[in-house]
Amino acid sequence: MKNPKFWVAVLVGGVVANLIDMVVMGMMLAPMFASIPSMNQDTNVTWYVVGDFVAVFVFTLLYDRVYSSFSGGPKGGATWGAYAGLLVSFPTWIFMHLMFVGFPYGLAWTLTFYGILWGVLVGSVVGAMYKK
Repeated sequence: MKNPKFWVAVLVGGVVANLIDMVVMGMMLAPMFASIPSMNQDTNVTWYVVGDFVAVFVFTLLYDRVYSSFSGGPKGGATWGAYAGLLVSFPTWIFMHLMFVGFPYGLAWTLTFYGILWGVLVGSVVGAMYKK
């Protein structure tokens, strides 16, 4: 079992991730998502909240493994987050555009940059909370 700092970082990072996603995904990008014909509009929002906490758990778990390469504190966490966001977001969202009919190309790039920003913001919070 991880130390208490790990769990505090997951909890605080999860709250921050949910707040960021609520504003960006739930408000700012909602019209773009609504334009996708096959988008499921009936998903229970609880799953998005749980999903963010799971994402931050994995994010923090991996940060724990590479901590010595990035150091602690907000700067080290943000650097880790930038790399993690790029690693996950770039292929994921560009492939979504290639795989799904009606997935807007502009949305693919918007989500790519948002994923990197999400990583930097959540990483800085996790880094601030998770100092070994």
